Amino acid sequence: MRKRNHIIPIHLNKKELAYLESQVTLSGLSREEFLRTLIMGAELRARPCEHHADLLHKAAGLCNNANQLAKVANTYGEASRQSVEEMTKIARQVWEEVKEKW
Repeated sequence: MRKRNHIIPIHLNKKELAYLESQVTLSGLSREEFLRTLIMGAELRARPCEHHADLLHKAAGLCNNANQLAKVANTYGEASRQSVEEMTKIARQVWEEVKEKW
């Protein structure tokens, strides 16, 4: 048996339907799921572009490299603590900005 038994017909003109379809496409959801999400009050964002996954991967790599360099520098004393902390801070800021925007 279906969980959703209630059907609500809606009449749209061409412009409204075109807009709905464009928003559905941007969201990456099905039309029904898109409308259900809107009804429940969730904030919908556009689906990230394909290159964003690569960007996130590179940002994660940057953070990992910064942590590895910090460990080596602390172990062998080849870098000042201040420069290591600044590098780690920059990497974290980049990561947070990427997460926030994409």
